Amino acid sequence: MRDRFELFTMAVTRAYKYVQQIKKHESATFGIKGIHVMCMVALGKSEEGLTVTELSARCCEDKAAISRTVDNLAEKGYVAYEETEAKRRWRTKVTLTDKGREIAKGVDELIEDIVTKIRGDLTTEQEAAFYRVFSAINDRLAEYCEMLEAR
Repeated sequence: MRDRFELFTMAVTRAYKYVQQIKKHESATFGIKGIHVMCMVALGKSEEGLTVTELSARCCEDKAAISRTVDNLAEKGYVAYEETEAKRRWRTKVTLTDKGREIAKGVDELIEDIVTKIRGDLTTEQEAAFYRVFSAINDRLAEYCEMLEAR
């Protein structure tokens, strides 16, 4: 059992480090950072925009980091806040600008290319099974963590 724990933990850690390395390297192509990529992807999927709280949940990052990221993207002209009052920004929707949509489109194309390369010769069924199992494991990890916090 311990061998499976070590194998799982090391595999997830290695995968995370590789993903971070890819995001860091490839996002530089667009003049943005890895955390910016996740925000751009999430905002690109939302016509009506997202709040910092919603972005935080979708990107699995804390609100302070997402707030700084959104501020940085706004300075670059990639996103805009619906609310201009600084005190209320964390509760207001953030949307991509035209310039941001161009970047998001390029990021989406790059992601599609990377995912295709990484998928390699896996069949559609193998890939679907992997994500189904990995999602189930993540759900169980979340349940376990909720149980820990309830103690």
